[in-house]
Amino acid sequence: MGLDEQIREICDGFDGRIGLAATNLQTEETIGYREDEMFPTASVIKLPVLLTLMQQVEDGLYSLSDPLMLRRADNVGGSGLLQHLSPGLTMPIRDWAFLMMSVSDNLATNVLIDHVGMAKVNAWLDDNGYPEVRLHRKINFDLLKTDQKLLGTATPTALTRMITAVFQQKHVSPAACTEMLRMMNKVGSDRVGRYLPFEHWDSDVPEAEKLHLAGKTGSLVGTRAQTAVIWRDKDGEQHGFTITVMSEGNPEPELWNPDAPGVLVIGRLARAIYDAWMGK
Repeated sequence: MGLDEQIREICDGFDGRIGLAATNLQTEETIGYREDEMFPTASVIKLPVLLTLMQQVEDGLYSLSDPLMLRRADNVGGSGLLQHLSPGLTMPIRDWAFLMMSVSDNLATNVLIDHVGMAKVNAWLDDNGYPEVRLHRKINFDLLKTDQKLLGTATPTALTRMITAVFQQKHVSPAACTEMLRMMNKVGSDRVGRYLPFEHWDSDVPEAEKLHLAGKTGSLVGTRAQTAVIWRDKDGEQHGFTITVMSEGNPEPELWNPDAPGVLVIGRLARAIYDAWMGK
């Protein structure tokens, strides 16, 4: 069975709406399924917030070392650590950004949206060729219970182009792209990385040649999303692919289970693409 048929079979078997876009980083071959349809982003929208932040740093508006303070009014629920810490905590902007991406901290996200400006995020998206991606507002779970698209919307194609650009050191400086990949290191190992053959930490494979993953996940009730880059350095070249999977409307009761259908389908799609493009 060819890759197209495998992708369609996996996606057709998912109970809900699902879209996928992937790009082979060597051949530029692409594959998709409902890849140009709009989906709710959930926390994947944090990637363009980070890119806007990095652009503003490069424009000299502030430094990643500048401090930001946790305010009592910033509190928001959902994922993250900062909601459990004391107001008045001060950290460098770099650490706020790391928490936003690495553990998907929602409080850090809202603080950084205030810091960079919501309109500035959407202006960055327009200026860099992503009109399909929109940040609509800060995280507000009361509103998201009524409509999951009220946080952010995007197509799988656009998000795959975005994570590809980060990996290929476009839009902002190579140093900024490297820092963003550090912040996203191993994010989604339970999703896109679930069935991939990562080497054990004490493997004889040189560190540089091990399989790497960097990405951003998103979760809402019945919704799971992931954008990521998977790569391996071999013979001085980087081999891999970028992938975005977005789903919504799964009818199973939401238990936030690590084996939720939307999580498992992301893993299955990533493994099929890995086997076709990297497993040879």
